Amino acid sequence: MHEFGKLTARAETVEHEGGQAVRIYAFYDADNIEWHELYRSQPPFDFYLAVDDSGYIVSMEPDPEHSQIPDYRIIGISAVEAGGFTRGPGGTVYGMKWTGTKIVNPVDLMTAEERRAAMPALTPRQFRDALIDNDIMPDEVTAAINQITDLKARAKALNAWEYPSEFLRTDQLLEQIGASFSLSPDAIDAMWTAATQR
Repeated sequence: MHEFGKLTARAETVEHEGGQAVRIYAFYDADNIEWHELYRSQPPFDFYLAVDDSGYIVSMEPDPEHSQIPDYRIIGISAVEAGGFTRGPGGTVYGMKWTGTKIVNPVDLMTAEERRAAMPALTPRQFRDALIDNDIMPDEVTAAINQITDLKARAKALNAWEYPSEFLRTDQLLEQIGASFSLSPDAIDAMWTAATQR
C-alpha cells in the first residue's frame, strides 16, 4: 500500500510532433511531482483508489492512467488489500471506506444506534406482518399498550401503533413492544432486516 496524496489539476500547453500546441491537464501532488513520475517511483499496484476526505472510495482502477482524479487521495493497493471488492459496472467497492489498511463497508464501522437509524422504514403492513411472523399478534400489542398506566403516554402509544404512515427502527414504540414481548434490540434488528427483504 502506498498513499500518493491528493492530486491537483493544472492546464498546460504541450507541443506535439509537427509543432502543434495542445492544451492538456497534468496532475501534481503537494510536492509538485507530476502523476506519471509519482506512480512510476513505486512498484506497480494491483489497484489505485480515489478516496474522498471522509475515506469513501469513488474509484478503484488497475491502470494508474485512469486514476488521475483531482482533489481525491490516490492510494495504491494490492489485490489482498482490496479484499474481494470489485470495480466497474455492478462493482461493490463504490461507497465503501478505506481504513488506512483495508476496504470496509461503512456499516461495519457504525455503532448499533447509527445502524438502526440507517435502517429503512417499514410500512404498517410490513411491520405488523413481521410481528406476526415472530408470533406476536397485533391484538397482543394493542393489549400491551393498554396496560400503560399514564393516560397521555397510553394515548400517544396507541396513536403511534394505530395511525403511522411508516415505522422507523428508532421509534420509541419499538422499545415498548420489545420490553413487553421480551425482544432484545438485536432481535428487533433481525426482525426488521427480515421484513425489508420480503
